[in-house]
Amino acid sequence: MFRDARPRSRAGPGLVSGSPDLKMHFRSVKDLIALPLHRFGFLVAGLPWGIGRALLGCLGAVAKAGYFVPGSHLRRTVENFCRATGRSDPWQVYSRMVDNVVEVALHYAHLYRYGRSGLLSQTVIDPTMEAEYQRLSGGERGLIILVPHCAGAVLSSARLSTFCRTVLLVREPRQPDRCRLMLEYVRKLGPEYILVRNTPPATIMRNIVRALKDRKVVVGTTDLVHPEPDAVETRAFGQRIYSPAWPARISARLGAPILPGYIHMEGSQIRLVVDEGYVEPDVLPSTQRWISSFERRFRQFPSD
Repeated sequence: MFRDARPRSRAGPGLVSGSPDLKMHFRSVKDLIALPLHRFGFLVAGLPWGIGRALLGCLGAVAKAGYFVPGSHLRRTVENFCRATGRSDPWQVYSRMVDNVVEVALHYAHLYRYGRSGLLSQTVIDPTMEAEYQRLSGGERGLIILVPHCAGAVLSSARLSTFCRTVLLVREPRQPDRCRLMLEYVRKLGPEYILVRNTPPATIMRNIVRALKDRKVVVGTTDLVHPEPDAVETRAFGQRIYSPAWPARISARLGAPILPGYIHMEGSQIRLVVDEGYVEPDVLPSTQRWISSFERRFRQFPSD
């Protein structure tokens, strides 16, 4: 639903682009199920929390059963991910991943029906984020936080927007009905936002620069991408990948620190953690630094 500020990107949602075994395509599925899931979620949110979780858990059980279907693409993808990260527990990784998605779905359902008050009690700013913000927020520019495009990433912006002035980069869906629905959810989250799919690239960059000059925190959720004009070659999990260069270019131009972030889920709780912020004048090592941070966190918390 949400991506980074790469307006011309056509990246697939694979774990590592260029590796066919680590690729999964969800766009057509999301277009098909978005509205029915929204309606179902609205009904679920009207039930007591435990009952709602149980109903969504039934859907989760079906998703878990898909792991055991012969020739399952889900199973092959998770097994390849675990192999790349040196793990031997693909079922456990996948099972917890589904549990996380169930919790996130329940959060979205309650967000739409009741607003963000309940979500705020379940999202946490980690001490690492508090410390880095205090260390770096006294400069003349804002901060760039980059997090992987994962289930709880966008929800964390609700809590972050109460901690600092936050601007969320949102890559809106192509499908019009899903786009309108997505914007309703984003507005309920609370932060400012910049739409990046249908806006001219120069306008997007001007808006990001303006926010950083106003000392705001710009948050981008990013995937690993195919070769593109504004991508640089990096490495993750022992493979060559291509990653968006815009954060490094803007950071170097303005002196705005980059904070590599990660969203860790502990049951229904969503926690934003960050590594040490930095300003690096060279685009390639700057980009590799946040990619390496993502890799380290995925090895530590593979189900997130």
